[in-house]
Amino acid sequence: ECYSAVAVVANQWLNVLTSKASTLEDEELVELIAENRSMSKTLAEYAGQKSTSISTAKRLAEFLGDQMVKDKGLACKFIISAKPLGAPVAERAVPVAIFSAESSVKKHFLRKWLKDNGLVNFDIRAILDWDYYIERLSSVIQKLITIPAAMQKVPNPVPRVPHPDWLMKRVTNQGDRFKQQRLGDMF
Repeated sequence: ECYSAVAVVANQWLNVLTSKASTLEDEELVELIAENRSMSKTLAEYAGQKSTSISTAKRLAEFLGDQMVKDKGLACKFIISAKPLGAPVAERAVPVAIFSAESSVKKHFLRKWLKDNGLVNFDIRAILDWDYYIERLSSVIQKLITIPAAMQKVPNPVPRVPHPDWLMKRVTNQGDRFKQQRLGDMF
């Protein structure tokens, strides 16, 4: 009963992502999907390192000016874009602030950051990496719902999120009365 109740909620949020948040306003979508990180050091102190926060800070400096990102504690609010295709996640972080910028500024920087000079759709829904967000949510659903359910021998309450490969072996071994127990498992 409990697993079916949480499965309803999990499926609701999976539906939001698979429908590309068609029922949400842009502001609601950004509020739900954007990541917020605070940088403990100045951008210069991270020289040579790569992360979504550092990419966001560098991009904020590009379109807002270096003065805006010179201090410690910079708040980086970003989304992960689908482009450039094949690029690491850190290189696909796009500051949310760009979507509030003047149209020509937004177009210029999104084309530059996404490495797509032919980009014509600047809607946040067209830019987001929906598969990335579905994968992240699916991972959380596994950890909180499907794996604990499997360990309790409850059928997968969210079949859209398949069990990890290792889980079936573990569950099978758990129910095998004839399997020799490891000494470490007894203590």
